[in-house]
Amino acid sequence: MSMNQRTLGILQILCAGVCFGFLGIFGRAAYAQGISPLELLGLRFLTSGLILFLGLILIYGRQKIKLTWRNFSICIVLGVFGYALFSSFYFFAIQGLSVSLAVLLLYTFPIWVALGARLFLGERIPKSRIFTIPLAMLGIIFLLWGDFSIANYFSFAFGLGAAIFYAIYILISSRQLAKIDPLVSVVYIQISAGAILCLLGFHSLQRAFFVYKNIWYLILAMAIICSIAAMSLFQSGLQKLQSWEAAILSTSEPITGISLAIILLGEKLSMIQVVGTILVITSFICISIPYHRSLKDSSF
Repeated sequence: MSMNQRTLGILQILCAGVCFGFLGIFGRAAYAQGISPLELLGLRFLTSGLILFLGLILIYGRQKIKLTWRNFSICIVLGVFGYALFSSFYFFAIQGLSVSLAVLLLYTFPIWVALGARLFLGERIPKSRIFTIPLAMLGIIFLLWGDFSIANYFSFAFGLGAAIFYAIYILISSRQLAKIDPLVSVVYIQISAGAILCLLGFHSLQRAFFVYKNIWYLILAMAIICSIAAMSLFQSGLQKLQSWEAAILSTSEPITGISLAIILLGEKLSMIQVVGTILVITSFICISIPYHRSLKDSSF
């Protein structure tokens, strides 16, 4: 792969993380109006999937969205057992954990991706880059430093499960969707995830219509920025990089979330969070520096 393609992949994953970073701002506004996380997630994914589905048909025609049954099935499985499942696990985690600890557990996913990629996909991390994983993880710990409390250990298991299932999603996507148009795969992943989350989150159609009527602008913003743009960029970047690289680069999300909270909500950044930001950005820079992959340079 040319360095230009690799650079494009790095930029796409970083931009995807920035788009995902808006979730916190939009989510807070929605939760303040009594909307549950499952309700919001379901409507977000279903809306984004349908918008992208109709957009592709109108611009390119129906032929654009056709997939083989195998690829279609993979997308559905990734939607239901990937995004929907890890989102639900995270929702259950925050019911018994402090938010800081739940987010920290979720962001252990780069470790699981690196392990899975080595064991199942044969990806080797060069000696000159292996330090980027603990560096990024330490940065995330500092960024999220706060009240780490556990009400019950089932919630802890759900938090860890969210990270593991997200890692599985990334690993499967990196291989099984490598040759599928990212926009098309995202359509079916989002629609399937949205459908199952709506079934889990809503007890009636009336409730769904009520929620949509009251926060349609937030749902639309999340659908466009945090789903269509974010997931399409991520899938596209994942096709150009190794799984472990994409996982670490996607930790640009919490940096964006914290930055937006400072700018829009007036929150203050502590010194330990500043250090965490520097460590995470340093890991990005180290990954972005060109290197030659070879067996001699691999240690993991």
